[in-house]
Amino acid sequence: MRRLVAYRDGEPQDVLTVADVPDDPPPGPGEVVVAVEAVGLNFLDVMLCRGTYPVRPEPPVTPGVEFSGRVLTGPGAGREVIGCPALPHGALGETVTVDAGLLVPRPAGIDPVTAAAIPVTYQTAWFCLERAGVSTGDTVLVHAGAGGVGVAATQLAVARGARVICTAGGPAKTAVCLANGADVAIDYHAADFVRAVADATGGTGADVVIDPVGGDVFTRSLDCLAFEGRIVAVGAAAGPPPAVDPMSLVARNATLVGVSWGSAYPWKRPAEVAAAYEALFALHAAGTVRPPVNRVEPLDRAPAALADLAAGSSTGKIVVQIGA
Repeated sequence: MRRLVAYRDGEPQDVLTVADVPDDPPPGPGEVVVAVEAVGLNFLDVMLCRGTYPVRPEPPVTPGVEFSGRVLTGPGAGREVIGCPALPHGALGETVTVDAGLLVPRPAGIDPVTAAAIPVTYQTAWFCLERAGVSTGDTVLVHAGAGGVGVAATQLAVARGARVICTAGGPAKTAVCLANGADVAIDYHAADFVRAVADATGGTGADVVIDPVGGDVFTRSLDCLAFEGRIVAVGAAAGPPPAVDPMSLVARNATLVGVSWGSAYPWKRPAEVAAAYEALFALHAAGTVRPPVNRVEPLDRAPAALADLAAGSSTGKIVVQIGA
């Protein structure tokens, strides 16, 4: 059976290889074997390869934390599903063994490639907005607005009646932000986003900041917050942010929220996750949720695709197609 495996930590293109490995052992109680059809790639997969993801399994590790496929053995054999496997046994292979409780039926109106782009990015964005209490009339600043989480957060915030300001690098990426509903798109290569947010809000600032970037962007985002603003730390694509002095939050009357969907929510909040899937599927049927799949690759091209994701040279979502 073909599977993508990293036997050591490092950059995806250096450590990942397509290996012929023995078939998985028989599934345990409550588990099923799924024939993988498509896998959505995430920056989380890059962090897994590097060994920098907060929940860090020891090598060997197979990335791929969201997938669509067909149940081969176990309860529900034959049904089309989407889901998220438990690490270190990710989905970037011909089959994956997964807890049946982590699967949801794939709606007939969503094809396998599109379905593979929904679980992590849209669930993450959903819970970012939930935790931040985004509602009608709020102004939401979304960093990396042309990326997977950024696009999802923009679409879902607009659906809640919020005004969205996005940051992205370059005219092509700001165009993606505007196409997905952003009211304002700031090219951070050409402008200071702190000043641009102040200009776009008449000096008031953003009620909520969604930050999958980290690094210095997180620290500077504190200066973008409105009174009683909320900043949601959801990633660190640019590296860990500097330490935050709690008194800097006190002085701003600000709230700091951390969200890591894949490492906890499916297990700790399964009912809320199931309700979010129902809402997301309904929004997809209504045309509001539009997964931005702009690149589909075969399994042996996944390391190069992850390298592009790590370099920030991709937009939207990259999906690896494995089975038909």
